[in-house]
Amino acid sequence: METTKCHFNKQYKSSLDVSRDVAEDIKAFWLDVGLKEDVIDQIELCLVELVNNAYEHAYQLNEGEPIELNSYIKNNELVIEIADYGESMTDEEFEKAVKGTFIEPDPEDPETWMTSGRGFIIVVQLTDNLEYEKAGGKNTFKLYKKTEA
Repeated sequence: METTKCHFNKQYKSSLDVSRDVAEDIKAFWLDVGLKEDVIDQIELCLVELVNNAYEHAYQLNEGEPIELNSYIKNNELVIEIADYGESMTDEEFEKAVKGTFIEPDPEDPETWMTSGRGFIIVVQLTDNLEYEKAGGKNTFKLYKKTEA
């Protein structure tokens, strides 16, 4: 039987600073449910990346658009849902983003200096699973991270 406990839900407005606000709110929740600080640091990095992606890519830097955040523990697994109502990724774009190869920046090779495209690779490496759903104009990224609880 699946059990869901300790639920966090809040809606934010897209902006340049929204990822910082989201991270501050959710860290308190994650500490309350007993997550270890090293896990929180990893998941926070993933959360900030996906919230910034919603602002930059889904909403094309438009401020004031809704970004929804849900987080809960289900069967000893932390689940984080980040949703927006902006421009969707295609299935092909998502697959390409999560299956990319992380290229270490080389000071001698300017082609390795680009930071775009690294976020999803980091998210995949720091979580146990990443899903992307599109339904009714809503785009939702779901992150899964096993807990020891």
